[in-house]
Amino acid sequence: MSIFDSQNSGNKTKDLTPKRVPLAKYPGSESTKWKPTRAGVVCLGLLSIVLLAGIIGLLVCYIRVTHSLKENETNSKANVKLMDQGWRYYKSSLYFISTEEKSWEDSKRDCEGRNADLLIINSWEEQVFTHRLNKEIFWIGLNDKVQDGKWMWVDGTELITRYWDRGQPNSKYGKDEDCAARWLVESFRKSWHDAPCNQLHFWICEKRVQL
Repeated sequence: MSIFDSQNSGNKTKDLTPKRVPLAKYPGSESTKWKPTRAGVVCLGLLSIVLLAGIIGLLVCYIRVTHSLKENETNSKANVKLMDQGWRYYKSSLYFISTEEKSWEDSKRDCEGRNADLLIINSWEEQVFTHRLNKEIFWIGLNDKVQDGKWMWVDGTELITRYWDRGQPNSKYGKDEDCAARWLVESFRKSWHDAPCNQLHFWICEKRVQL
């Protein structure tokens, strides 16, 4: 090797190209990506089920409330229509006062045809109210046809509160007087009489409602 060649080899140019430095691995880099666990998946699934159940529950509640409001509105309109047809409202009941006279059985059938009962009196307030509805004798839904002396209302309940006139019921002159009527007396407290069921009298029907 010549001196010239030796000098050239000693003066070779150094490689100044910058070398690529490896990137530091910070949180969020490929090596530290979050991997879902089985417990996490189960929790998310349960949460989804709970949310879905809540939505379904709210939907069912909304449907029920909406239906109830519509039903109440329909009932109110029907009750207003009934009052326009001669019914009177008092304490959750509607009362129809007849304008003709019939036997007790025919009166009962007329009320049933109106989806109502022949008048059932359950309290002193109702006794006073219905006493003022009609100034004539009228049938009430009370009889002792099944067992003599055992007075029953048309809805099958036994008589408890009584407003018989003095000496009533009495089956006058030995006749069968198995049906009850409000009689023409001044006292509100003592106005019921027993009478033959085939007599012709006015009557009052009663229908329970919710306005």
